[in-house]
Amino acid sequence: MDNFTEEQLLERAVELIQAKLPAGWTAGLQTHSFNGATDTLLEILGPQSSGAAVLVEVRKSIAPRDIEALLGASLFKRLRAQVQRPIMVVAPYLSPRSRELLIEEDVGYLDMTGNLRLSLPYPVLYLEVQGADTDPNPEKRRKRGLRGAQVGNLVRALVDVSPPYGVTALARKAKVDPGYATRILETLEAEALIQRADRGKIVDIRWVELLQQRAAALDLLAPHKMKMFISQRGPAEARKAIAGEEKVVVTGSFVAADLAPVAAPALLVICTLLDAQGLAGRLKLLPTSAGGDVAIVRPENYGAFFNSRFDKSGVNVAAPSQVAIDCLSGNGRMPSEGKAVLEWMQQDQETWRAHSLEEVSWPEWIPQ
Repeated sequence: MDNFTEEQLLERAVELIQAKLPAGWTAGLQTHSFNGATDTLLEILGPQSSGAAVLVEVRKSIAPRDIEALLGASLFKRLRAQVQRPIMVVAPYLSPRSRELLIEEDVGYLDMTGNLRLSLPYPVLYLEVQGADTDPNPEKRRKRGLRGAQVGNLVRALVDVSPPYGVTALARKAKVDPGYATRILETLEAEALIQRADRGKIVDIRWVELLQQRAAALDLLAPHKMKMFISQRGPAEARKAIAGEEKVVVTGSFVAADLAPVAAPALLVICTLLDAQGLAGRLKLLPTSAGGDVAIVRPENYGAFFNSRFDKSGVNVAAPSQVAIDCLSGNGRMPSEGKAVLEWMQQDQETWRAHSLEEVSWPEWIPQ
């Protein structure tokens, strides 16, 4: 639907909805005037001639930050004031993040790839169809995702420290180039994951969604960066054996269980830039290709150590934000553990989130 007019988008929307309606239902368009403004309505008629009118907002292109602006705009306030009519956004393509924002506000949607959600209280109707999760006609400019070590550093700093703060200070704390940080922040702003004020200062962060999207771009236990072992005395004893070690950090299930227990942890995840085989030898671990209880993961850079701390047993453990990312990007029951960690983090941010960039730190052994 690249370069289609608004009228063509509306006509195609009616065709797509009609194809998904039950037998005896019909869809059509009409206009409605209210306080001097003319709105487009999608009229849905049920089999007993009972009908409902849905206010339609059609856009030739729309990004998540446009959705946030739209939801807070006077337009939507006016639309909602009209007899509490259902509202639907129609566009050539709606990203997963855009759809998520619309669902949060109970706004329907339809795009030309087949993504559809429409809920009517009367006559009772609910349609939900999955279309494409990638734009079939993306902009020429390459979109930056949330993969990569430097992106991870920025995400961790954004989550671990409450705003406001500027780009330069954030980049310095995250150990990334300010120009690179600016480009990543533009992507995050377009995805409505952060909000910036004048001169680029970060003033708000949707940190739960940011952690979820970062985790979705990763695979903690990818074979190319992980080696699996069996602990002869069990993973809990292996954890005790690394007490006092600076250059290893424990993450995943064992730390999640300390924060928000779901079940007894079964897999000990150790991140280190040290030689995995050498560390395994010191811990008396046996290599295995399957069924291990200790995973030694080589992180992309030093980011896993950002804001880590030594627990009461003397073991270096990852910050809650890192634990959430690692669990959500793990396998088995780890995503459930990650969800529990996120819920714990939401309950009391004062227990883990700093108020300024000066309050978080890197271990002294990491190069400046």
